[in-house]
Amino acid sequence: MNNPLRSIRQEAQAFRTALAEAPEPSLPWDVLGARRLMRRLGWLLMREHTEPGRLALAVLVGVMIGASPFYGLHTALVLLFAFGLRLNKLAVWIASNVSLPFIAPLLIFVSVQIGHVAMEGAWLPLTLDGARAMASREGVFALGIDLWLNWLVGSVPVGVVLGSLLAGVTYRVALARQQGPGDVRS
Repeated sequence: MNNPLRSIRQEAQAFRTALAEAPEPSLPWDVLGARRLMRRLGWLLMREHTEPGRLALAVLVGVMIGASPFYGLHTALVLLFAFGLRLNKLAVWIASNVSLPFIAPLLIFVSVQIGHVAMEGAWLPLTLDGARAMASREGVFALGIDLWLNWLVGSVPVGVVLGSLLAGVTYRVALARQQGPGDVRS
């Protein structure tokens, strides 16, 4: 069996080598080489692991991470999975931003509801009286833990379904771009 840490280390080394081999941009000014590094990094991120299947997998993984309740750790998880699975780091990171502030409440609500159905066999009450009854029965801290666990369990099917839809779109677009403008097949 392949050691995951060895795989991450090998991908990091390949990334470092590819970055060193990226074309040198011509820039009129550059403070401490920062612009040059950012241009080369952008060039590499736009070109690494861009096969349609790999991009689709990157989107699926990114959306699953973005739907998870591990806020504050999403970027670290993105990098860990992108390096470990040899995926396009930019695609995984962009897809993980599915939990933007205007979408996150809906994702959280759906995940918690689906998780509660999976764990308890019933929908969560949507009334204030139902929430008060749950809080008084379990205590506020225990209720918070239960809701977080429901979110964790529910984020898996939500991430898989939403990620699969977006991965399918990504695959079709990447395949069409790979084939060229006059060679698109349906």
